[in-house]
Amino acid sequence: MLVVSQRILDRSYPRRPSAVHASLTPDAIALGAHLTVVSTCTDCHGEDVTGTQLPVPGSTLYAPNLTIMTRSPSDADIDRSIRQGLRPDGKSVLLMPSHGYASFTDDEVASIIAYLRSLSPEGAASPERSLGLAMRVVYVAGIVRTEAAEFTNTSPIDLGVRYEKGRHLAQIVCGQCHGTNLSGEPKRPVRPSPDLLVVAGYDRGAFRTLMRTGKATGGRQTVSMLRIAPGSLSNFSDDEIDAIYDYLVARWKALATRQNAPSGR
Repeated sequence: MLVVSQRILDRSYPRRPSAVHASLTPDAIALGAHLTVVSTCTDCHGEDVTGTQLPVPGSTLYAPNLTIMTRSPSDADIDRSIRQGLRPDGKSVLLMPSHGYASFTDDEVASIIAYLRSLSPEGAASPERSLGLAMRVVYVAGIVRTEAAEFTNTSPIDLGVRYEKGRHLAQIVCGQCHGTNLSGEPKRPVRPSPDLLVVAGYDRGAFRTLMRTGKATGGRQTVSMLRIAPGSLSNFSDDEIDAIYDYLVARWKALATRQNAPSGR
């Protein structure tokens, strides 16, 4: 078990080129700060991004201290960690939703890097990862995959320029849990997620409430949304939430029309 799991963890992946270059301008830093919060980075790395220990029984896993971790790697290496799920040595990161972040634009990633580099180093570097038996079993059994192996290159349907902003935001944020094509991940061993066609049950006001409080329509409480909405998603502007809602409603209508269309003979 130890040998097989270590082989999975030590696998090296091709590191694709990156042209990202961070510029520490006020606009870039402000955008990076916003994206760091709404894309849930602070949910794991802490509000001050100085790192937290992740609740994985039997293992020592940290979301690293980004005020220190981003001092020495190149912009390209940080970009590959964010969008490719790769450490500088080519091994996969663990438990970081890079499959969702893969659709960040170069400018967005550059802004995130600019924000992180603008922070003064605080605290201590996070310990290296140490996986216990239970965590190794789930990797060997294929129940959980390393992040670099999660990429499926699927995207939500393109509904044109009018809905592109909402589509982009939904893919980055909602895609972390609901799959990058937003069709849900019902077979996930932890917190399975539905297809975002469930937006059909929300009007605009109820959707805003969900994104800001985590409370679903009818006041139902959902564990996943209660975890990320108040601290992260609530920082979306009304315009951003409305863009996501408009895209999801348009997606629902488009898929319903396709499903109901008569088949050709």
